[in-house]
Amino acid sequence: MYHAKELVKLRKAITSVVMVFLILASVLLVGSVTAQPSEKVPVIVGFKDKPDADLIRAHGGDTKYVYHIIPAIACSLSQGAIDALERNPKIAHIELDGKVHIIQGETLPWGVDRIDAEVVHSYNKGTAVKVAIIDTGIDYTHPDLDANYKGGYDFVNVDADPKDDNGHGTHCAGIVAAEDNDIGVIGVAPEAYLYAVKVLDSTGSGYLSDVVAGIEWTVDNGMHVVSMSIGTDTDYTTLHDACDAAYAAGAVMVAAAGNDYLRRGRAESDTVDYPARYSSVIAVGATDETNVKASWSSTGSALELAAPGVNIYSTLPTYPVTMSADYGYNYGTASGTSMACPHVTGTVSLIMVSHPEWSNVEVRTQLQNTADDLGDSEWDYWYGYGLVDADEAAYVDTTPPAISGVTASDVTETTAKISWTTDEPSDSVVNYGTTTALGSTASDAMLVISHSVTLTGLAAQTTYYYEVQSTDAAENTSVDNNCGLCYTFTTLAPDTTPPSTIMDLTATAGPYPDINLAWTAATDNVGIGHYNIYRSTLATIDKTTDLVGTAPGTATTYTDSTGTAETTYYYAVCGVDAAGNEADLSNIASATVAPTPSNIMHVASIDMSLKTAGINTNGEAKVTIVDADGVPVEGATVYGHWSDATSDSDSGVTNANGQVVLQSDKVKRATSGTTFTFTVDDVVLSGWTYDASANVETSDSITV
Repeated sequence: MYHAKELVKLRKAITSVVMVFLILASVLLVGSVTAQPSEKVPVIVGFKDKPDADLIRAHGGDTKYVYHIIPAIACSLSQGAIDALERNPKIAHIELDGKVHIIQGETLPWGVDRIDAEVVHSYNKGTAVKVAIIDTGIDYTHPDLDANYKGGYDFVNVDADPKDDNGHGTHCAGIVAAEDNDIGVIGVAPEAYLYAVKVLDSTGSGYLSDVVAGIEWTVDNGMHVVSMSIGTDTDYTTLHDACDAAYAAGAVMVAAAGNDYLRRGRAESDTVDYPARYSSVIAVGATDETNVKASWSSTGSALELAAPGVNIYSTLPTYPVTMSADYGYNYGTASGTSMACPHVTGTVSLIMVSHPEWSNVEVRTQLQNTADDLGDSEWDYWYGYGLVDADEAAYVDTTPPAISGVTASDVTETTAKISWTTDEPSDSVVNYGTTTALGSTASDAMLVISHSVTLTGLAAQTTYYYEVQSTDAAENTSVDNNCGLCYTFTTLAPDTTPPSTIMDLTATAGPYPDINLAWTAATDNVGIGHYNIYRSTLATIDKTTDLVGTAPGTATTYTDSTGTAETTYYYAVCGVDAAGNEADLSNIASATVAPTPSNIMHVASIDMSLKTAGINTNGEAKVTIVDADGVPVEGATVYGHWSDATSDSDSGVTNANGQVVLQSDKVKRATSGTTFTFTVDDVVLSGWTYDASANVETSDSITV
């Protein structure tokens, strides 16, 4: 925040803080104006909340602008009023309404096609993108600009006629959008809409307050791109806030980086000017015809892109004006980051036509990602992300994927796999049917190069016609239908051949209650799908009633654990193929289930209770373990875990009554509805078998 007295001292010392057009020269024009104590000083007053015009009037101020995209008022105030407002809690800052000037440079001929914008023009000319040129105005009668000019405002003369009386704005406008009309030059985006926001007079001079008002106008009038070939080495809070507000409103903000690399006669590494230096603005440096940074082009951490800026040929007013005096009328050359800036502005217009759904942030990212790297890898302080590339930035993929290698394989009586490749990632779709009318569709992977779609549910011994289809990420679609004839395949006849009969089945009794079966794998023309396991207490097997289980087609063993102790069972195994054909019964094998072990135990009960001590509550679970006859089992280790209120694990050993009490972790201040749940995980005792299937209960809960 500038102190008011310091502002007056500054104005006594120099005419103003200078904002310059960023052409080649770097000398500021300075006058000498002394502010008397009783004189009013042009300032911009920033408010912490809403602008208060009444407060300015109460202090004798003359209001110029009451901004609404930022909380500020441009006005003239006496020294005493400034001092008083500095102390007012409503005021955020007061800063000088700086004077801006234009400084011209030398000219040499050159074109603007280095960024390959003309490559894009066959399908994209930036049509109807609204571009605001904040500058000295535009000669809207120029035959290369008249069709694209759509209006604007003159903040210097306060009217709706922003005609250029200097030349700089017209030159920048031609770089952006000179018409494709077979005369003069062609702009980067020759069908973009141009809007002149005149904030500088015929001498290239103007005020910061007018620049901020011009930025506000671009927001109010829905500009898509704002091009600012102006700059200053002073960081004005009001200018910063205005740029941020316009960016937040959705506009792409582009500005010249500055011509200050050789400032004060020596090279400096961080000389990007304002507003280009703000994070909401794209800072553009200048390159020459050899893609080398112009010697005077500013560099630094804020530099984002580079663009042609040396000897740029473009439009000039068709009447005598300040800038065009040395270059003639209609067309001429100029140099500076002022000329680089509109190259990027035009490219933004092309991107917006190619990708109308993109936000200003996405457009900016595209510029960075497609720039041609000129300096160090990726970003560097001389070139930013590199030379803007309109062709790549605005490129729209209109080429469908190329399909090759269409084949049908793994054909069965009901299925077929269709495969092909594409030269870019795309979707996999097959259209098929029993006639060339097709009618059915199947799809699989998205955005792949190797495609494979399996068709299912086909009719056996039937000829199918098909075509393949692939769509890339840009929604370009290719169809390969074999030149209109469609590709074909014929499904196989139904499989009626059953697998071979197993003749070496064996059955062996294991530990109670297991019976272990083993056999040699069956064979089949299409492979074994699974095995059916049959069991009976008789020496004969009935397929319709005796199925006891199945085993996978790769298995050659099976364990039956469902039998009754000391009972003899007879078994047979049959292979079944994918078509459902089942082999004949294998040989019959038998075995007897072992006697029931005496040492089998299970959980007889879980009794839940709560234990409270002070603010702590525990859940308690009393677990009872018994044998098959209900006799308590002593010395068994019970393992379990708690859930709901707590998540700890516990274990304990049963006493002579077969019981053990297990306690959860403490819960502080347990509220009504708090639940403690205990679950038995295992019971272990040497020489004993834990039969969880016999548990009366395995888990129980109690609620506070």
